[in-house]
Amino acid sequence: MINLYKANMKRITGNIVFIGGCIIAFLATFVFTANLIGMKGRFEAFGPDRRMFFISIAMMIFFTIFVPLYTNLEYRYGVIRNKITAGFSQKEVYFSHLFGHLTALAIMMASYILGGILGGARDFGKMAVLSIVIFFALCGYIATMMLISFRILKVVVLSIAAFLILEVIYTGTMVGNALLAFVLKGTAKQVGIIVYNMSVFGQWFTGTGLSDDFINPGRPQQIIISAVVILVMVFFATLGLDKRDLK
Repeated sequence: MINLYKANMKRITGNIVFIGGCIIAFLATFVFTANLIGMKGRFEAFGPDRRMFFISIAMMIFFTIFVPLYTNLEYRYGVIRNKITAGFSQKEVYFSHLFGHLTALAIMMASYILGGILGGARDFGKMAVLSIVIFFALCGYIATMMLISFRILKVVVLSIAAFLILEVIYTGTMVGNALLAFVLKGTAKQVGIIVYNMSVFGQWFTGTGLSDDFINPGRPQQIIISAVVILVMVFFATLGLDKRDLK
């Protein structure tokens, strides 16, 4: 599988969309953190460090597009079929893609962090903690995108599913803010906080300072929740995968 991973990384790092995404991640984070576009009001009051974290959610949108389309192209052009014909299992192919996308995330995160530092972010301790939290949350999201990418082979249906998941997460987070603040109590509220933090958007909200403090269960707990999400997504993605017939 190591050779599969290396080959996959060579294609990802040479992909013009990914290269462009990393460049945009650096430039957008730098511009936003330094407030070169002259935002006023709340965003100006955020300061460089909070503005840097605020723009990090853009990586969620990027991987909503990149993971499904890249994987589907591998199917359509016969790359995945060729790997299986060469003797690799579909699970090996899946994990090589998953680890490839997670590595791609780490590369983009490095571009994002560099842009933030050059843009004026200086609270390195908080930056490190929030970067780790959002990294694991995005890993869970990428694992979710990988689940549908290996289960849905029609590109139109796959694209609709990816953006539907994005919309559900966004809407669920907005509704969750209201439910946790005004409706849920006791045990139901504690369960609601866990569910809220299962999405990258929910964890991002707690890092921006826009949500109530009680919605954050703690940074270590957020990482644990993200790790569970990753494991669940991987389980369902690989369940019966080797028995699937590629058409």
